Parts: sequence; structure tokens; C-alpha cells
Amino acid sequence: MANTTKWSVAHKLIFYFCFLFFGLNIFPFPLDLIGEPIYNLLEKFWAPIINLLGNIVLGVDEITVRPNGSGDTTWNWLQELAILMIASLGSIIWLIAARNRVNHEKLAYWLKIYLRYYLAATMLSYGLVKVFPLQFGTITTYRLYERLGEMSPMGLLWTFMAYSKGYQLFGGLMEVIAGLLLIFRRTTTLGALLSAGVMLNVFMMNLFFDVPVKIFSFWLMLIGIYLLSADAKRLWQFFVLNEPTQATKEIKVFADKKWFSIGRIILKILFIGTTFIAQFYSNWQAAAPISAPKSAIYGPYKVEKFERDNVTSETDTLRLQEAFIDRRGAYDMIYVTNEDGLRKRVNFTLDSTKHTLRMTNYAAPVTDTTQYAFTYSQPDSETLLLKGKIKNDSIRVAMKKMKPRHFLLTTRGFHWVNEVPFNK
Repeated sequence: MANTTKWSVAHKLIFYFCFLFFGLNIFPFPLDLIGEPIYNLLEKFWAPIINLLGNIVLGVDEITVRPNGSGDTTWNWLQELAILMIASLGSIIWLIAARNRVNHEKLAYWLKIYLRYYLAATMLSYGLVKVFPLQFGTITTYRLYERLGEMSPMGLLWTFMAYSKGYQLFGGLMEVIAGLLLIFRRTTTLGALLSAGVMLNVFMMNLFFDVPVKIFSFWLMLIGIYLLSADAKRLWQFFVLNEPTQATKEIKVFADKKWFSIGRIILKILFIGTTFIAQFYSNWQAAAPISAPKSAIYGPYKVEKFERDNVTSETDTLRLQEAFIDRRGAYDMIYVTNEDGLRKRVNFTLDSTKHTLRMTNYAAPVTDTTQYAFTYSQPDSETLLLKGKIKNDSIRVAMKKMKPRHFLLTTRGFHWVNEVPFNK
């Protein structure tokens, strides 16, 4: 029997807007599994729209910085503005075109499934990189020696999270559990509640620690809220009015079709296999270097001698004062600093047989494949000599390991009993 519940004009407009807004933001899921080709097509679609808006709003001819490690680029904000405009105009046109429709229960049913699985995949992905401490990693020697006032707000948050593997695990498990609950219809409401709560916290951290994932985390939270909207009355009655409530009467689609029931089970198993089991295994493998032995060259160094093109200078702005060769979680990295404000991070690969370091710029555009190759030698366990080139300059560096320090942050540990607050 068809559902004849009549939707109000406001109900229709909100549904049309949400359908277009979420759809444009989420697409090409799940086609994004194809990878780069689909993203290239999407960029070609969005580029003229975003450049037009950039010209109108900002007075620039072309937005040259494409989405990268930051999810809050000018491109992202203009794209979000375009999506809001398209969703607003499209919902009005849709309302006029479908003015004789009583409701869109079936379409709402499919939209809910689409949003459920997208949010579940995202929560599982973000959760697993915290369960295996890959997102925040571990505290490096650079962070331990760095002054608090020199940290960026995001760096402070990353250090806070990196300090405690237990808290990282807890945060990751909350996201994983929320994602798993969203996969099943009976636990969707609980999963949406947990997802919305977790993502509200993530959004607030992104907002107040200036982490450039504000847009993405905000509309992930909105998806959780939207999934709860159908149960808003029931939730209000149960949690606020303390009254009994009835189970949701959900529309049935292909209820009498055996192929649909079997197909749904198969697709659910495939989804769990690709988003949970496969990612669990992938993250488990990626986390293996965390516990791998470190080479003797790792450590914090003070630069004793710096030569550029065979000339030693104390005033050279490129001259390094300190270098920290370390591993942040599963990722090898080098931080270099000097008194002129240089704070640079590079990723590196080490060949201990050939005694070479190959460095690449951290967070560089995909098109930037520049590598800096250095050879190294260790006359003794405390000294490291580097020789190589930065652009057209020949560089020689002699460094001495800093004396081991016992930092309170890493030695204080955990205490069940504290007679007085230990707040230093």
C-alpha cells in the first residue's frame, strides 16, 4: 500500500535542499574508489564555476590553489558557496516541478541509505587511523625541544593528542563504533547520535585550534543530524519529556522481493569488507614502522658548522641551528630550525647501506617531486656529517647530538593517587 502522508511545502523544500546539498558534497562516493580519473573529471566540472565565483566575489581571474592537505582552501569555500546556491535554487525549481507530488518517501528512503553508508565509511576511516596511532603519531624530539609559544594552534592540538595513545585509541573507537552502528538499520539512530556527538567535538576542535578541516567536519556533523531528524519527535519524547515512544514505521522497499533481501546482505558484507576489514588490515600494516628499530642517526642535533658553496657564515639566513631527525608515529621526518625564524619539515627515506638521505618537502603539491639527496657519515656516535645540494647550492653540515634530557612530559607517567595537583 502506497504511503499517502502529505508533505508540507516546508517539508518538501527542506528535503529538496538536503538532497542536493548533501549529494553535491558527497559525490562521487562510492565512485571515488576509481581514484584520480574521477577527481580529474570533477575538477573540470567545478573549475569554471569556482573561477566565475572567484571573479565575482574576490575579483580574481583564477583560483590556482586546488584542494590539498587543507580542506579549507579558497577553492573549498567557493565550492561550498556554489553548492549552497545550486541547492537553494534547485530546491525551488524542484518544488515547482513536483508541486503535485504528495511526498517523496521512497526517495528519502534511498537518500538515508546513501548518507548512512557514506558517514559510516568516513567514520570508520577516521577512526581506524586513530586506533592505530597514524593520524597524530607520537611526540617527536622536535616537539619536546620546541617552545610552547612557537607552536601553531594545530601543532598544539596534535601534540596534545600525540601524548596519549590511550586517548587516541578512545577517540578512534568512538568513531569506529559509530560507523559500525550506522551500517545496520536497527542501530542507525544510535549510530547517528554517536556520530553527531563525536563530529560536533571534532568540529569544535577544528574551529578553535584552526585545523583546516572545518568545512568537512561540519557537514559530517550535519549528516548525523539529518539522519536523526526522522526520529526527532521520538527522541524529544524519550529524552526530554520522559514519555514512552513507539518504534519508527519505516517505509518498505522491495519488501516482497527475495533478490533484494539477498542482494542487501551481499552488499553489506562487501561494504564491511572494504571499509572495515580491508582498512583495518591496511592501517595495521601502515603502523608497523612505529615499533621498527631506529637508525643511529635519529636524534636531536645542534649544528656546529654550516657551509654553503664552501663558505662558512654565521649570518647566512639558510644556516641551520638545530636539526631533529625523528619518527612521528609511522612517518620519518626531519625538522630544521634557525634563529631567523626558519621552521621547515621534510620527509625522508634512509638508505643505511649507501649512507644516503633523500628528502622531499612536506605538504608539497602533488606536482612537486623535488628531492634533496644527501650523503651522511658518522665519525662517532655523537657526530653526523651531511653533504648534498639544496637547489643550486652545495651544502655541508656538521652536527652534534644534544645531550639526553628527561622531559617531564614523557617521564611523569600516570598516577591514580595525587595528594596535591601536579600542574607545572
